[in-house]
Amino acid sequence: MPLAMRTGPASAQRFSAWMSAVWILLLFAAVGFVQYLQHAEYAYLAAALVVIAACAGCILHQAWARPTMQVLAVLLAGWTLVTGVLMLQHTGDFEIARQHARAQPQLGEVALWMIARAERTWQVGLALKAAALPLLLWLAWQLGRPAVRAQFHPRRP
Repeated sequence: MPLAMRTGPASAQRFSAWMSAVWILLLFAAVGFVQYLQHAEYAYLAAALVVIAACAGCILHQAWARPTMQVLAVLLAGWTLVTGVLMLQHTGDFEIARQHARAQPQLGEVALWMIARAERTWQVGLALKAAALPLLLWLAWQLGRPAVRAQFHPRRP
């Protein structure tokens, strides 16, 4: 039994790499939203909510969401760069902490384990920032391209 081919606007939608970046950003914003909610960080909570709304608008191809997401992507790239540089300024702190822990034998191996765990978390955070920076700038550039702009439509009444 042959499958019927759909025609119309739904069949014209094909895979878009920029859409994958929007979904990734949506997932990170949702995780951040939950964390900020738990820690009562209301400014970050509001920012995460704005990113979630812009991502949802992009996923639905709403015209208002494209320029909003462009601006957010550039702002987030700048924030990523600044916080990444601030993190890099603390590169030697883990070795200093290990030296202090070794100088106090009563702390034992638990202190060294905690320092190693904190360093791994720092490394993962730095790696995520290194990956996010070009991705966010690429997303902002993609959203400005005419082929992508044409995929967005004004809000229907």
